[in-house]
Amino acid sequence: MWLVKLMMVGAQAYPFGHEPILEAGKILQAAQEGSMGEVQQMESEPQRPKVPSRFSADIKIISFSAGFLAFDVGLYARDAAQKASRLEDLRDFPLLKSLKTNLTNLILVDKAYTITGGSDPICRQLPMFGAQKFVDLFGWASNPQLSEYVGERTVAGRGCSLWRLRSNTSMSLCADGDQPVELNITLSISGIPASNTSYQFGSLTLGDQVPPSLLEKPMICNEVAPPCESGRGKAADLLDAYVFHPGMSAIDYNIEDQNIADLIGDAFFICGDKLNNASKATIDHNYTLISRYTLEISSAFGQYGVCNGYPDTTPPGPVCFGGDLRLVGKEAPFFAGDGESRCAAESKAGFWYSLPKAGHCPAGQSPSTTAASTGCSWSIQKRLKTIQQSCLMETHGYLDLCKKDFVEKTGFANSIAALRAAFASENLASGGCPDVGGPSDGDFAVVV
Repeated sequence: MWLVKLMMVGAQAYPFGHEPILEAGKILQAAQEGSMGEVQQMESEPQRPKVPSRFSADIKIISFSAGFLAFDVGLYARDAAQKASRLEDLRDFPLLKSLKTNLTNLILVDKAYTITGGSDPICRQLPMFGAQKFVDLFGWASNPQLSEYVGERTVAGRGCSLWRLRSNTSMSLCADGDQPVELNITLSISGIPASNTSYQFGSLTLGDQVPPSLLEKPMICNEVAPPCESGRGKAADLLDAYVFHPGMSAIDYNIEDQNIADLIGDAFFICGDKLNNASKATIDHNYTLISRYTLEISSAFGQYGVCNGYPDTTPPGPVCFGGDLRLVGKEAPFFAGDGESRCAAESKAGFWYSLPKAGHCPAGQSPSTTAASTGCSWSIQKRLKTIQQSCLMETHGYLDLCKKDFVEKTGFANSIAALRAAFASENLASGGCPDVGGPSDGDFAVVV
């Protein structure tokens, strides 16, 4: 289930909000390949901006995606000579302002890291997909072959000259002399604008005044978080778990190296994923089924691992990264709360979990009180029911209920109730969905 439009699209993955920055490299590469050759600066144009190589600044982030407008604050820092950049984004959790999400995207040459969890930070190094490398977001504006002057404008009360990427409306920079005021990036799907993000810069801190620690890898990126102390020595807990998955073959029911969720967490994931893909006929990897399981898990939770794909999906999977290799991982959706709420007993947004293959208990065995240090960490008690996602989405109008929740801004009451009803019965009139069945859990017993 969960990461990354900026890291990966797939199972239950984080819809991290930094996709525009990571996609900027592709936009700039395409512009460079289609550059117009020698272009002279017009006398009537202002001098092109030469943004300082090393600076940091507080920023405001205004984004419009999936029909919703969001306002966030954060910090941006870069050193073009060292090929290093940092983007911090602090935002309210959707519909639940009592929860905060804090995401830092750190890029050091060709290595990318995400740091989440607020005052109890957690770090993950991203696998390389080609986009996770340093990109100079500003150098193009000083190049006449790549930039064209559009005119003067005012952004947040500041006057600036607007420069646009030639033959490409995806990027623009408004600058006051050499000072960036606003960087605007538009992402498109099949040529149709799908999202727009504005990064507005405050006063710049320059050169040696930029703290070196902003552009260095922190020590926490060298190891995963330790097991939750609150779960050490405790017997296994039962988890009512849900998973969105493909239905192309029996192997798609195997939840090893997959992300699953509790009822509230999955209601929000399905809702958010469908809203982000509203223009598509299918959801990530053609996930056509939703299954409900009863699991036994150790509450000595490790760091949440981001898992994507199944053996018969494109690209093939599953592939997990950033998590504990044996312990069940846990977080509040979108890494909300300090420490991603990994060791918290409750979350108003529910929880997401990762199930590492190496922690799957042998058949007939349950997690023990020593799971934090030895042995298995999770087992399947039973798969309770599997439904077609079309029953929830189309028959019961789940997308409309999601939109209603976003408009009412009172939580996820409509989305949660609809998912609960779909599994509570097979009566369509009462919101239920038929059980489409599937292979027995024994088909995926662990061989030791």
